Amino acid sequence: MADEEKENEKVETAQVTPTPSCPGGFLYEIRSGDTFYALARRFGVSLEAILAANPGVDPRNLQVGQLVCIPGAVTPPTPPTFCPGGTPYVIRAGDTLYLLAQRFGTTVDALLRANPGIDPRNLQIGQVICIPVTVPGPPPCPGGILYVIAPGDTLFLLASRFGTTVQAILAANPGIDPNRLQVGQTICIPVSPVQPRACSFTLLPQLPGVAPNAGGAVWLRTDATGATQILVSATNLPSPTALGANWYTALFTWDTQRVDIPMQATPGTGVWAGGAVVTVPSTFFSSATVNVFPGPVLGGLVASCR
Repeated sequence: MADEEKENEKVETAQVTPTPSCPGGFLYEIRSGDTFYALARRFGVSLEAILAANPGVDPRNLQVGQLVCIPGAVTPPTPPTFCPGGTPYVIRAGDTLYLLAQRFGTTVDALLRANPGIDPRNLQIGQVICIPVTVPGPPPCPGGILYVIAPGDTLFLLASRFGTTVQAILAANPGIDPNRLQVGQTICIPVSPVQPRACSFTLLPQLPGVAPNAGGAVWLRTDATGATQILVSATNLPSPTALGANWYTALFTWDTQRVDIPMQATPGTGVWAGGAVVTVPSTFFSSATVNVFPGPVLGGLVASCR
């Protein structure tokens, strides 16, 4: 019991963190990577002054979230609220002034002049700085579609998805860095826009001797970017185990592309169904075929979608 009381006393004592006083200065919350030396350079004070203003603080063991006192007649830095002729920018992981200067067609010196007091060696994720140039809006994209970069995208994957080539995407986006695509960045995909539509078509038996009464249908709904909802259903099918599989799959193929949609049995109905949302090019609607495997027991042409 005595040991438990002592342990509780330790916990209570550890939870009490007094806020340091800071007359003539301001309190600063330690971030990842901060050192007293870096803070001294950033705020224009001496290392000795910071040490004197924070007695008892171990400069070799600063903790993220810890409050320290920055002495002197200075005010905390604030993000630029006015960026004449330029654009505010939020720092992301991996950013450096050199890379930002290259990306936006300016120089490191110009960035430093537009952001007095910034520490180029200690940029913080989420920090707002001023880019002293006008950042262009979405690129023109005649005869193509505008696409917003998502996590994991590469030009090779986009070219494969939309039925174009990496060279064509680069030509449609002069100045783009294929090795540094940014999530949220808008680029031009040089393919013909997909005609928005909602349609359906019938799947016909392909193995009369095995599944003579099999039937099915496909429903499609798409927008101008090619984002397409696909629903496949089938009925009067034999058990897939009789054909050497555990379930049915609807396979869509066109050009060199394919989309596999696993299907599940609806208990008590004899209906197998599956769905997906995929992005497809306009050629999908003119040349894609669909077959339900194993077998295939059913098949059809997307071009017949009405």
